[in-house]
Amino acid sequence: MTTTFALATPSYRGDLDRCRLLCASIDRFVTGQAVHYLLVEDRDVPLFRDLEGPRRRILPESQLLPHWLKSIPDPLSFGKRRIWTGLGAAARGLPPLRGWHTQQLRKFAVAKASSEDVVLFADSDMLFVRPFKLESLLRDGAIRLYRKPDAITADMAPHRPWCENAAALLGLGRPSYPGPDYINNLVSWRREHVLSLLARIERESGRDWVSAIARDRQFSEYLIYGYYLERVLGLEAAGHWPDARELCKGYWLNEDMEGFDRLGSFEEVLEPWQVAIGIQSFIGQPLDRIRALFERQASA
Repeated sequence: MTTTFALATPSYRGDLDRCRLLCASIDRFVTGQAVHYLLVEDRDVPLFRDLEGPRRRILPESQLLPHWLKSIPDPLSFGKRRIWTGLGAAARGLPPLRGWHTQQLRKFAVAKASSEDVVLFADSDMLFVRPFKLESLLRDGAIRLYRKPDAITADMAPHRPWCENAAALLGLGRPSYPGPDYINNLVSWRREHVLSLLARIERESGRDWVSAIARDRQFSEYLIYGYYLERVLGLEAAGHWPDARELCKGYWLNEDMEGFDRLGSFEEVLEPWQVAIGIQSFIGQPLDRIRALFERQASA
């Protein structure tokens, strides 16, 4: 049986130009996906509409998350930021959520709104810079899972509460340290396992999966999925193979950017197995500089 693949990107209006560049990089370098889903807030849909195409589809938040979780301007930021709350959310004991919380929830919800076997998540502040076939995630029928052994230690914050929350949601014993890390760019999930994971969370909590996960804001979607695979299903039985290599060269902090302004090509910093570059938008690296390097790479 042929495995089908999708890409999924949570985004928002502040990352529109970065998401546009990501889409261009996918169109240039990536093959094997049935569709690329853009997961955005309903009010942002018109801004992203021109990115749709035969293999790219917008999934509004209203098709992914429950109606009782509403986006409103954050009064503490004078409307510059947004929070997700509402009477229904408050009645379920949920604290106000930030955009990064709902982006994680949207990733889980893709499994209910799609039909592809595997979803590869590509955040909108990254871009592909080398040819990449999604079929390369397969190894003897199993799908790659990013897993870095013993990478999370007991003194790491906020990783420790993320780990403990993941274990509690799944009805598992407390995690031990050091433990594996599953958080990275370009993480691939099997749809069938996301559906069974959410069903388990609902059984364990007696609540719908959204309110079960979001009642504590200290959660990580990748750790929840990784814990479910490894500690509930077992990686081999779940049809995943672990890989500690990072497919995306990441720039997470300002100090990581040393020497970036002198790059002549992304090839100068990529490992042989890396196919993408991720530069956190809050670092403030000019997008024009990133775009110029991409265009040089795309025309090579």
